[in-house]
Amino acid sequence: MQLIAIVLVVIGALITPFYFHALVRFRRILLAERPAITDRRGSPSFFFTGMPRAADPNVGVAIVGAAFGPIARELKDPNATRYARRIRLSLLVGVPAYLVAFAIMIAGAP
Repeated sequence: MQLIAIVLVVIGALITPFYFHALVRFRRILLAERPAITDRRGSPSFFFTGMPRAADPNVGVAIVGAAFGPIARELKDPNATRYARRIRLSLLVGVPAYLVAFAIMIAGAP
């Protein structure tokens, strides 16, 4: 079972850079076409003052929400749907891989 957990962690680790690349590129497209989506500030945003806006969790959630919603198809940039698809695929494969791997590791711990 530990081998399965290690393979799942490797799968998640290989997918993570593609997710972050797509997230940054999709954010740039959103900033160019719909800046109101990425200008969200919530209550924990003051902790992230001085850091890049992409580090703010409210902005990250807004970008992922736009990738999963109809906004990606409404954007004029042809790469928007490609990056939104990469975000969706990365999250739908990477998050379960990490969760199952960590569940296996916890279940196998003495």
